[in-house]
Amino acid sequence: MENSPNRYLFFVGIDLSKTYFDATLLNQNAKKVAYQQFKNTTVGCEEFLQWVQQKTVQLEQVLFCMEHTGIYGRLVQHFLQDHQAALWMDSGGQIKYCLGVQRGKNDRIDSFRIASYAFTRCHLGRLTPMYDTQIELLHDLLSCRNRLLGAYNTLKTAQEETKDFAPTSYSTLKEIQTKAFEGMKSSLQELDAQINVLIEKNPDWQTNLNLALSIKGLGKMTVLWLLVYTRNFSQEFNARRVAALIGVAPYAIQSGTSIDKGTHTSNFAHQHLKVILHMAAMAAIRCNPAIKIYYKRKKEEGKNGLLVLNNVKNKLIHQLLAVVRSKQLFDPDFLHPRAQLKAA
Repeated sequence: MENSPNRYLFFVGIDLSKTYFDATLLNQNAKKVAYQQFKNTTVGCEEFLQWVQQKTVQLEQVLFCMEHTGIYGRLVQHFLQDHQAALWMDSGGQIKYCLGVQRGKNDRIDSFRIASYAFTRCHLGRLTPMYDTQIELLHDLLSCRNRLLGAYNTLKTAQEETKDFAPTSYSTLKEIQTKAFEGMKSSLQELDAQINVLIEKNPDWQTNLNLALSIKGLGKMTVLWLLVYTRNFSQEFNARRVAALIGVAPYAIQSGTSIDKGTHTSNFAHQHLKVILHMAAMAAIRCNPAIKIYYKRKKEEGKNGLLVLNNVKNKLIHQLLAVVRSKQLFDPDFLHPRAQLKAA
């Protein structure tokens, strides 16, 4: 749905929680028209939409705004988008910092602040793309896999640490936890099978996955996580935006002539994506010949190791987006036409 700020006459701020969500309605003069709390259920969503329609003229003239709250916001998002409502979802941090200094908070006040944010910045906002149930399912499967793998490693490590220092305890723990480990291994295998079935149902995912895996260093799970957060590498996500999302894009810190701290990455990043891309970069340094040579050369030039590693992460992102956009497998010997002219 196209975002045309001039067509909005009303702005609804939604503050979500597990059980309820609070909604505040503002008019085009930023004056509060109404406030109400609803249950975070299908019935609550229906009552909410009826309430909005009673207070406004046409649904097309209403801009709904809410924070990204994970699973708690999924029901409301689906309901609004199914009814062709203009929905803008943004991060809680973005909303908080754009509103300036705030004192005190509760759910009612937060819904008003979100509505105010929508009113003041609707000309800069991007309507949230229509949800994709397949990508949401992939996200949930990957999240479950991470939790299972984390639980398995936590229990296994604690058990193995008793082996040399408490043999009796080790034998007892091993006997008790054997079935648990077998069960978790079985669940992980079933999860991997479900993920493979889901990929087979989406041929475009499979195509992009095969292209991405042609880059040495990138693993299957890393690519799938990136696929989820870029909505299968949609056109709106260029390499710079992906790098910013993950927290590896450099930003200058400079002001006037007295402050120049160089370029640094930002702490505002998706931490899980940052971790798995770090592991991918480490793998690329070991098994990707071009990356290995680049890393060694930069280290010999005296560059900081973490700086070079961050450059490797950016290279992987650019290579990934390049092969997906071109629909060609990664060619380590590829030379851009401009580079060919320069070499000649």
